[in-house]
Amino acid sequence: MYFTFHHLLIFNNYTRYRKSPFGRASCASTGGVCIRLGRRSRLALRLGPVVRAFEELKLDMNQSNGTLRGKRKEPVVLNGVGLTQSALDRLYHFHKHFIDGVRNGRRMVLRNCNLKGLNFTDMDLKDSELQACDLSNATLRRTSFKFAKLAGANFEGADLRDANFEKARLQAATFQGADLSGANLDGADLRECAFVNEKTNAVGKTIAANFRGATLRDTDLGNSKLKNANFNGAMLDGTKLVNADMRATSFQGAELINAKLKGARLADADLRGAALADTDFSSIDLSTAKTASQHGITDQWLRDKIKAHEDWVTSGANSGERADFVGLDLSGRNLSGAVLAAANFEAATLIGANLSGALLAAANLRGANLLRANLAGADLRGADLLDTNMRNADFTDCKTGTLPGTALMTLLQKSG
Repeated sequence: MYFTFHHLLIFNNYTRYRKSPFGRASCASTGGVCIRLGRRSRLALRLGPVVRAFEELKLDMNQSNGTLRGKRKEPVVLNGVGLTQSALDRLYHFHKHFIDGVRNGRRMVLRNCNLKGLNFTDMDLKDSELQACDLSNATLRRTSFKFAKLAGANFEGADLRDANFEKARLQAATFQGADLSGANLDGADLRECAFVNEKTNAVGKTIAANFRGATLRDTDLGNSKLKNANFNGAMLDGTKLVNADMRATSFQGAELINAKLKGARLADADLRGAALADTDFSSIDLSTAKTASQHGITDQWLRDKIKAHEDWVTSGANSGERADFVGLDLSGRNLSGAVLAAANFEAATLIGANLSGALLAAANLRGANLLRANLAGADLRGADLLDTNMRNADFTDCKTGTLPGTALMTLLQKSG
């Protein structure tokens, strides 16, 4: 729930009202004060960080020219609030004054704030702090976050085209499904980290940066720290990863097209199921990385595997053997009409494979690469396709949904 401060009168210590210039805050962030919404309703809430911030700074908004006067020059710190677009624009006005060295400028410091869907286009947020803020589905085209503190920020589904994150602190940030085409993350710190609960001082679970299903076309990630990051199902087209630290990073089902990897560190990285078109790995040490295997895969071996799996299915697991294709490269193979129910294709490479009419009910295709694969008429009920690359695949007349007689249903998360 949100409260709009633009027309609110805040009663402080039950003796005076003060008008606030900033947008809105959640009910969890205000209290112990009397708030009047228009002329009708009043709510008694406990004093929260928003009201404290306004009172400490002795804010006085001049409505005619929009200047901010204050006895202190500390940043306006907002914690756990939701902002309207007008509130964001006003905060940015003062932040721009701060970075331009204009008197009475205030650095933007937001923590755990709800900024969903807001428009940050062309804003210069250099040196700002938006830690653990929710910026999902926000528009941030050409926004500059140079040197910004953005640990734990959520950019899921955001438009980050041509944004600048140079040397930004992005530990544990998530970019799932975001468009980072043309973005600059040179020198950004995207390492995993754990957060400390401010109330209990308890250290939480370690969280890594998340780029699942993101689009990184001509994105610059050079010199960035990406250890343990998740790029499953992501599109990295012309992405610059020069000298990047990508140890133990996962690229299952990802697509790397002409990526620049000179000097990159990929020890223990998981490249199974990844499409690696025109990407040069000749100078990269992949001795400890997990890569797709083609060793020993012949047409006869594949037919025998499929036959044994069909026996396993039809006999109720009393004979035959369940097919295990984990991490294998089956690109271009013909599996049309095959009985592959409950088969394990996790992190397998199936680029251009023919799976038309195949029975894939309850199959595990998590992290697999189905780029340009033919699955027309296939039965995918109850199948797991999370983190699966399905770009340009043919799913005409596919069966999806709940598998009859079970609680299984198709887990579908399309990357592209």
